[in-house]
Amino acid sequence: MAFNFALEIAEALEAEIVILTALNDINSTEPAEREIQDSLIAENKSKFKTLLEKQARLHVPVRHILRPGKITPLVLDIIEEEKIDVVIMGTHGSRGWDGFFMGSNIEKIVRTSPVPVFAVKSKIAVRSVHNIVFPISLSSDQNTVIEKVKNLQKLFRARLHLVRINTGAAKNEKENLEKLTEFGEKHQLANFTVNSRNRAEVKDGIIDFAREINADMIAMATHGNRGLNHLYSQSIAADVVNHANFLIWTSSTAKNPEKNLKAV
Repeated sequence: MAFNFALEIAEALEAEIVILTALNDINSTEPAEREIQDSLIAENKSKFKTLLEKQARLHVPVRHILRPGKITPLVLDIIEEEKIDVVIMGTHGSRGWDGFFMGSNIEKIVRTSPVPVFAVKSKIAVRSVHNIVFPISLSSDQNTVIEKVKNLQKLFRARLHLVRINTGAAKNEKENLEKLTEFGEKHQLANFTVNSRNRAEVKDGIIDFAREINADMIAMATHGNRGLNHLYSQSIAADVVNHANFLIWTSSTAKNPEKNLKAV
């Protein structure tokens, strides 16, 4: 599931895939535990070999890293060590190759990853992504994330749906739509719609809107708690990742240095 999606992304961007397997962090100085670890390593190497053999048309380089430790810190270490550009995570299954991460691990990585993260909820192909929901507010702008969203839209050749979720008292919808239109024009967006919804909770409003328009993906910014109020905070993005049954893309508002294109 996640691996097949990663293959398509890597092929489209001429990227390399780095598969990370987190092994139980055991005391390798004890003979019995060392034997268990060696067995796990051999088992996972066999799974990796089988995985590649099943890919009849593998057009991208794939590497496999096995390392003991907890998933979240390992992912962050690999991002830095391997100059990773994007993390692609499956959200179902803790064994085998259909899903690499589960539950709170996804939330932690979304909150802390310095690079964009795809959370893959179900089988999906790049060519099937036609509508992307991009929730924003109207406080200010942030060029780094906007440019990434534009590149994301270009990658999938999709339509972008800007949506403002109003909480509390009902807002002037016409005024919101006008400001969203100005926002889109200011950032030279193409093939986009503007939308405004009133909900008690931002998370629920985003998910409900995505369902309403039959969206294929939700794109959100993280690290909103650093004073950048124009995009939603990382806690809301993590909540959406945990509760929405859509392909989710998140990206930090922090600028990242140029990297050789790789995916983990």
